[in-house]
This record gives sequence, C-alpha cells and structure tokens, in this order.
Amino acid sequence: MKYTFHNVDACNMCGGEGRIWGRRLSTSQGLRPRKRIGISTTVMRCRTCALIYSNPLPIPESISDHYSLPPEDYWHEDYFQISDDLFRDQLARLKELVPGAKTFLDIGAGIGKTMRAVDLDAYGIEASEPFYERAISRMGISPDRLKLSSFEDADYPQMFDIISFGVVLEHLYDPSAAIEKALTWLNPGGIIHIEVPSSAYLISRLMNLYFWLARTDMVVNISPMHVPFHLYEFTERSFELNGERLGYEVARVDRYPGTPPIGTRIASMLSPLMTMTKTGMGLIVYLRQAS
Repeated sequence: MKYTFHNVDACNMCGGEGRIWGRRLSTSQGLRPRKRIGISTTVMRCRTCALIYSNPLPIPESISDHYSLPPEDYWHEDYFQISDDLFRDQLARLKELVPGAKTFLDIGAGIGKTMRAVDLDAYGIEASEPFYERAISRMGISPDRLKLSSFEDADYPQMFDIISFGVVLEHLYDPSAAIEKALTWLNPGGIIHIEVPSSAYLISRLMNLYFWLARTDMVVNISPMHVPFHLYEFTERSFELNGERLGYEVARVDRYPGTPPIGTRIASMLSPLMTMTKTGMGLIVYLRQAS
C-alpha cells in the first residue's frame, strides 16, 4: 500500500496547537514494538481539545486498498443477520431529540444493516464497492437509496432529519469539513449523530504507560496505516470547540466502555471504572444547528 504524507499545521477540530504524543507503527505493534518492522508516524495531541491525530497525515494513493476486501473476509455469515437491538438505544435517543423525525441518512452504511433497522425513510452512502454490492444483493437495499461514493464526492439537498456517522468520522481525513458538509443536508431542528473513539480511553492510557516504563516512545492511539485505519481520536471538547467554529451545538453526549482486549475478567472489573471516570472506548455525540 502506497501513501502520500501531508503535514498538519493545527488541530482539525479546534485549530489549536498540537504536541508530540508518541509514535505509531504502520503495523500492529504488540507488546514489543522494537521487534516489529514498519514505518512509524508521529502521533500528536491537541493542547486545547485533546484531539489525537497523525502528523504527517498518511493518505493512501488508492482508497480502495483499505476497503476492497469482501465482507465475508471480515465477518461470518451471521453478520448478515439484523439483531433486534441494532441501533435501538441510539435511535430512541435520536427520536427524543427530533420528535417526528422521518428521514435518515447513514454515512458509511456498510451492507445497509442500520438502514434496514431504523423505521424511517432511510438513505445511505457507502464507499466500498463490495459492501455496496452486498447491501443490494444480500440485504435488499434499493440502489435508489444507497449511493456508491466517498463522502467527499457525495451530495444531497437539505432533506434529512437525522444524519448518522456511525464509526466513520475517525476514518475521514478532514472530519471538520465532513461535519460542515453534513450540516448543509440537515433539516431545521435535525440532529447529526456521531460515534467515534475517545482519546481519553483508559486502556490506551495504561498501554501508553507500559510503553513509557519500557523506555519506548510508542503509543497505542490511532492506527493510520493498518486496520482499523483510525486517523483521529476525539473528546467532547473537540466537538464543543468545533461547534463554535461551524455554528452547531452539542445536544447530548453518551459514552460506553467497550470491550478491552485484555480478558473478560479484567474487562468486567474496569468497565464500571471507565463509566464512572468517563474514560471508556467510545464517544457518542448528538449535534444540532446552534440556535
């Protein structure tokens, strides 16, 4: 996979100054990164909003190299089944925030499971051709409802009551521009739902401490050049300050601890702590146009 590297002058979300947080390899690091071979990128942390990002920012020459594998290579056959609780809690919160919501746009729709799960007039955007094809052939999504396009190239009129970036924004090279564009598609009173990794994640902090004690400058935050190709980690403050720049406000924030890759027993012990200290893996924000 070939990349071009673009220098980052300031925090994408708030415009603040960044400081060096550590280095990240282009492959999975494991517990002994010195024994791994790969290209390292510098990981930065914004001094103002704590956004974590790579500088320089690696951009692949072919975006399809990231997402060209068939869905079957990622998930077993049962992945194509829609569970009863898929997006249920988040949809309930969205309907509280947007009473009478009718139209829904899923950005990064994948195989269309969320489009099928919501009882709304649903549309979607999907950049991966294999996923797009399975959405139509396996999930019964109408081609009229799902665009095969990158988010950057897609366009819609102002028509949606709810727009969802479900685990998508961290993959986009310019998340601030993505939010700004989505705001132009949002009906008055509508909500943008965003789910992203949190830069305050306790497990990342503990792993970074481990690397520091091992006298290495490696960190576990983001993964710009290997699966899952995360370019950013966010905080609630990232969105608050970005909202001041773009003219939106944070209507609600939810967090969840996630499932740390450290064993079930330890994870069950740490989950209540992460909930109490707001240091879980995931951050969910609900944005609306500022009044």
